[in-house]
Formats: sequence, C-alpha cells, structure tokens
Amino acid sequence: MHVFFFASGCGLYLSYLKHSTTFTEFMKKRFGKIYIPYILIVIISFTLPWMYVGSDRFVALLSHIFLFKMFVPRYEGSFGFQLWYLSTQFQFYFVFTLLCKVREKINGKQFVFGSVIVSLAWSCLVTALGFGEERVLNSFFLQFLWEFCLGMEVAKLLKTGKELEFKKWQLFLIAIVGIGLEGVIALKFPTLKALNDVPAFLGYTALAIWLYAVIGQGTKKIWETICKYSYEWYLVHVVVFTTIFLLKPQSLMSQISLGLIAVIVSYIAAVAYWQLVHKTLKV
Repeated sequence: MHVFFFASGCGLYLSYLKHSTTFTEFMKKRFGKIYIPYILIVIISFTLPWMYVGSDRFVALLSHIFLFKMFVPRYEGSFGFQLWYLSTQFQFYFVFTLLCKVREKINGKQFVFGSVIVSLAWSCLVTALGFGEERVLNSFFLQFLWEFCLGMEVAKLLKTGKELEFKKWQLFLIAIVGIGLEGVIALKFPTLKALNDVPAFLGYTALAIWLYAVIGQGTKKIWETICKYSYEWYLVHVVVFTTIFLLKPQSLMSQISLGLIAVIVSYIAAVAYWQLVHKTLKV
C-alpha cells in the first residue's frame, strides 16, 4: 500500500513532467483507465449475494459509483475490503494537478517537508480524537500525502537524469527495522495505528528495492507480465477468493490447497477481465 502511493506519485508526476495536463484532461484519463474497470467489478460483485450482507445493498453500490463511500465507514469496505485503497487514490487524483502547481512554486525540500508536516498533523489529530482505527480517517489522502509527494520529488530527480544509489545491506537493515517497528506498533499499540506509516513505508519500500536488486533483474520479464494485469488482479481477487472459500475448508491443508487454487484462478480471471476491459470494451 505504501509503496503503491509512492509509486503512484512518482509515475504520475513523471508523466506530467513529460506532458503537463489540465485537471479535466487528467481526470478523463483516470476515468477510463481506473474508474471504469473498478465500477464494473463492483457491479459484478453487486450481483453476487455473498459479496455484501445488508438490506442497503443498492445504496452501497451507489456509494461506489458516486465515490461517497470514502466518507461513510459502513460502505468503505463493501464489495471487497481492498477497494478502500481506490477511495484514497481518487482523492489523490482530485488534488494531483494542484500538487503539481504547488511544486512549481516551491523547491523540493519545502515540498517534501511540508507534506510530512501535513501528514503527521493529520495522523496526530486522528489519533488524539480516538479514530486511529477508523478507515475513512486513517486512510484519508492526507495520511499518505508525504509518500505521494516524495514519489513526485523522486520523479523530478529522475527526470534530470540523476540516479539513486543504495547498498544492499543498507536496504536490508532499513527493511528489517522498518517492518519490525511497524509490526510492534500495530500489535502492541493499536491506538497508534495512524502513526506507523513512516516505519511501514521505509521498511516495505526498502524491502521492494532490495528484492529487485537481489532477484529482480533475472526475473524482470516474469514480473512485467504479471504487472501488466496487476490492477485487474487487484480488482478481482477478493471476488474469486470469497467465492471459492464458500466451500469452507476445515483442515489447514485443505485451506492452503484451496488458497493456491484461488491464487491461480484469480490470476486467470484477471487476464480475462483485462481482455474484457481493454479489448472488448476498448477502455
């Protein structure tokens, strides 16, 4: 999740630096590439009785279509809890062009430091009010603003032709400390959940870069193939897993076996869904 927000800020800003765009143009592209595939899978989930329990099923569907689920805790995890991420991502889309304009007015250090202050202030406010575990608040875009803005600043650096260099042992150490600290906060101090994003981001980002440095080059083509369908896989996997696990396996071995089957089936479904969206519907 943290790596995704960082990568999103980096990728979007790299594209913006190559070809600046207006808010309307930017949102039009997001509508086709992100919103349409998302809403289609929500509609499919809407037709499956086991994907939502409640008499307000139609209102839950509307909360996705009109994006107000990001403000209503009851609907934030409807039709697949992983879809909360898209609420936050759309919030970033709404403010992206504004962030680009702000970056043009100030230098990189001010931009990143300012975003860190905003994110920490939001985290502290949510925690102080006792809403540290409320998803619509602890996952509001301000919570992850610093990660997104840091990604934008890295994009700015890369655009100049500079490279970021890290030693493997440094990355591994940061990964262990960051993930470990994030885990301790999550397990031992759940009320401080909104404050654990810094070690989580540093830990998982370092781990991702370390893994790529160790095994990534030799398996690049494999990951490129998987990543081609990654968004569709993200969208469909909960529907597939929920449906398959209606079989309710009892033993640990049967649960593991069914889980492996669900992974394979969900990937196949993702490829088929990609074909539907991009080939048939031509989105």
